[in-house]
Amino acid sequence: DFFLNLLAYLPLGGMVAAAQMRDLRGRDRTHGSRTVLLRAVLMGFLLSAIMESLQTMLPVRVASPADLIANTAGTFIGASALVSRWGRSLLAAILRWRHRHFTRGDESSWGLLLLGLWFFAQLNPVIPFFEAGHIANPFDAAAAQTPYDPLILLPQSVGITLNVCGFALFLSLLLHPGKRVMVSVLLILALGFFTKVSTASLMLKAPQMVGWMAPATVIGLSAGLALFGYFSRIGYRWRAFCTTLFIFAGGLMAKMASVYGAFDETLRLLNWPHGHLTNFASLTRWLHEIWPLLAFLLVAWIFVRHREA
Repeated sequence: DFFLNLLAYLPLGGMVAAAQMRDLRGRDRTHGSRTVLLRAVLMGFLLSAIMESLQTMLPVRVASPADLIANTAGTFIGASALVSRWGRSLLAAILRWRHRHFTRGDESSWGLLLLGLWFFAQLNPVIPFFEAGHIANPFDAAAAQTPYDPLILLPQSVGITLNVCGFALFLSLLLHPGKRVMVSVLLILALGFFTKVSTASLMLKAPQMVGWMAPATVIGLSAGLALFGYFSRIGYRWRAFCTTLFIFAGGLMAKMASVYGAFDETLRLLNWPHGHLTNFASLTRWLHEIWPLLAFLLVAWIFVRHREA
């Protein structure tokens, strides 16, 4: 718990420090680094103190001074990394990489944020790849049905195909146009696949380790990429329009063909003895469910803004 609390506040310290360092120039940056560090740590401490105070009002939560120390320490480490010279050099290298591979603009920045949330949702191995719901488990009546049943296989395959194509088109709107768009999309999908495999091997019980990789997933991935190869050739604005259609249709189809069950029964599929499992499963599932809506709104905004494309 101490390590997780420390890790959770690292990004906060880094972001607060980066926002302040952006306004410093030359010698001011060197002399003002201590002030930046102090402000970031103070903000982390105040936020943690407020959260711990609110937990005293919840019967299922326990406020702890150790959590306050861990959160403040995490903020300090994150801010120190950005204030230091090597931290600034690393941040500059990351920004150069971002501008080299992704387009500039607010829509691209929001899109990268959504991409990060998508990767975070993949950490939950109970959520199938590009599907809604969760993997079939012995506590659900639907689990007794074979995944090769046409009434199950066909709608799930169609839903995954639409989702994969919509996600790939979404990525193509963020990436720099060129011949390597397909390669970049495949690399991102492979990284998401590797993330799911890794967490499944760590957290799922042995009988369900490959439950998220159903036949419908294999068919949907292949068909979705083939469909993306065709629609990726159209212009930017109308590609955004097609992306909204695929995201909407894929999300709707996945909901209709998904497997849902009681949340506590779903948790029994996981073999993870550490704390915060319920919070982790709830947060990742919630992000997975709301992601298509957020992506739909962003791409619709892109379509409206780029009237000339």
